[in-house]
Amino acid sequence: MLNSIIIKKYKFPTIKLTANQLLILVSLYFTLVLNQPFLSGFMGAIVKLEQYQWLFLLSVPVLLFNLIVLLLSFFSLRFVMKPALIILTLASTLVFYGTLNYGVVFDYGMIENSVETNSSEALSYLNAEVMMFFFFVGVLPAAFIALVRINYQPLLKESLQRLKLLTVSVCAVCLIAYAFYPSYSAVARNNNYLKKYIVPSQYLSSGYKYVRDSLFYRDMTFEVLDEKPKLSAVEPGVKRVTVMVVGETARAKNFSHNGYSKATNQFTQPYDVVSFQDMTSCGTATAVSVPCMFSSLQRDNFDRRIADNQQNLVDIVALAGVDVLWVDNNGCKDVCKRVNTINIDTTQNSPFCDGEYCQDGILLKPLREKLSNLTSDSTLIVLHMMGSHGPTYFKRYPNENIIFTPECARSDIQNCSAEQLTNTYDNTIAYTDFVLSQVINSLTTLPDNIEGSMLYVSDHGESLGESGAYLHGFPYALSPIEQRDIPMLVWLPEQQTQQQCLKKIAHEQAFNHDNIFHSMLGLLNVESTSYQQALDIFSQCASPLNDPALQLTQIEETE
Repeated sequence: MLNSIIIKKYKFPTIKLTANQLLILVSLYFTLVLNQPFLSGFMGAIVKLEQYQWLFLLSVPVLLFNLIVLLLSFFSLRFVMKPALIILTLASTLVFYGTLNYGVVFDYGMIENSVETNSSEALSYLNAEVMMFFFFVGVLPAAFIALVRINYQPLLKESLQRLKLLTVSVCAVCLIAYAFYPSYSAVARNNNYLKKYIVPSQYLSSGYKYVRDSLFYRDMTFEVLDEKPKLSAVEPGVKRVTVMVVGETARAKNFSHNGYSKATNQFTQPYDVVSFQDMTSCGTATAVSVPCMFSSLQRDNFDRRIADNQQNLVDIVALAGVDVLWVDNNGCKDVCKRVNTINIDTTQNSPFCDGEYCQDGILLKPLREKLSNLTSDSTLIVLHMMGSHGPTYFKRYPNENIIFTPECARSDIQNCSAEQLTNTYDNTIAYTDFVLSQVINSLTTLPDNIEGSMLYVSDHGESLGESGAYLHGFPYALSPIEQRDIPMLVWLPEQQTQQQCLKKIAHEQAFNHDNIFHSMLGLLNVESTSYQQALDIFSQCASPLNDPALQLTQIEETE
C-alpha cells in the first residue's frame, strides 16, 4: 500500500503526442539549437553579400528544418523512433559542444580520430562545463522524448499521416529550391565547408563511411615494397645510431628557433640544431599524420587502409639490417606493430605518470638503456611523444618545468584567457625542448666509435583560439595554418659544412611529411627500391655523414 502511494506520488507526467508531432518538435530543436553553428555561418555569409533578399535569408532555417524532418523520418518506425531520437539528440549535443567551443568538424577524419582515441584521452575533455552543457542541452531534451507517449494510429492510417508530413516537407524544399536555387548555389559554392557543420547528417554519413571502410571492406593483401633493401657499408669499427623523435601537437610558430618571441627552445639552443622554417604536416590528426609520415605514400594519395597494409619506413629499414626500437608514449597507430616496441605503462610508479598519462621525461630511461647496449652497426630509435596534446596541456610537464605564467590549469580551455592558454601551451613546447636536449646530450656522450644523430618532427599543429578554433583535427582543406605548420629539428655530429648546407635549405625551401620517408632512408644509409632521392632532404647536402668536401662544393654552387 505504502509503495503504491509513493509510486503514484512520484509518477512522471505523461506527454501525449502523435508521431508526426514528436518528429516536428525534435526537428525544430535540431534546427534552432543543435545546428546553430551552421545557421550562424550560412546566414552570416548571406548577410555579408552586397545584395541579398530577406526572403532568401529567412528561408535558410525553413529549408534546414524540412531537410531534418526528411532525415529523421527514416527513424520513425514504431519501435525505433524514440530510442533513435534519444541517441541522436545525445550524440548531436556532444558534436554541438565540440563545434561551438572548439570549432571541431566531425568529418571522416575526426570520426577516425575519435574512434582511435583511448579512454584516458577522451576523459581529458571531461569537465564541469561539459557535464552541465550535456545535461541541459542533451539529457533534458532526451528525457522529454522518453516521457512522450506516442499515439500511434493503425498502420495504414499512420503511414498516410507520415506521407502527408513528408509530402509537405518535400514540397517546401522544392519550392525554396525553385525560388532561390541560384542564391543557394552561389553561397554554398563559396562556403562549401559549412555543410560539415550540419547535424546529424554530417557525423552520420562520416560514421557510416568509417564503419564501411573498417568492417566491410575485404582484407587487403600485405604489399611488400622492397624484398631486399640493404644497408650501405659503414666505416669499419664505427656504429651509427639515429634517434627519431615524433612530436605531438607542436606548431611551428611557437618555437623560438623559428622566430617566436618567447624562449621556448632555450634547452636545445646550445646544440646548434637546424630548424626547418617551412614544414607542413600530412594531416591534422595523429591517426592520419603518423601513418602518413612513415609511409611511402604522399599526402595527395594517402589512404590509411593502403598504408596499414604495406611496408612502412621502420619495416624497410629493419629488413635492411637496422636495429629498430620504437618507444611509445602516445599510440603508434599500427606503424610499429611489426618492429620491437616498448609501450610506456601509464600506471607505473613514476613521478612522470599519473595513471592515465606519462610526461615525456619517461622516454629517456629506455633511450639511455638502449644507447648503453647497441648491438648493431646501425640503430634507429623512435621516441613517440605525448608532447603538447590538449586540452589538458598543463598535465604535459612537471611543476619544476613551469616557465611561463599564469597558466590555464583546466580542460575547458576556451574559458581561459589568451595569455593563460598560450603560456600553458608554451610550457609544453619548452618541456619538449628540454627532453630533446637530453636526447642530444645522451648522443654527445657516446664513445668515439659511435656516431649519433637526431631528427624531431611533429605530427601536426594546434589551434589556440585563433578565429575561434581550438585543438586540431579539422578537415585539411579547411584547417587553419596553425594545425598544418609544424616544427622539424635536426641535430647531427659536428660537421660544419653540412650544418651550413642544411641551414641554408631549411631557411629557403618548403618541405612536408612526404619528405620524411625518403629522408630517413637517406639518413640511415638504407638502399631501397622505394627510395626517391628527389624527396630526400639530406641528399641536397650529400650523404649526411659522408664526404664533407662534396658538401662544401654543393654549398658553393648554390651560392
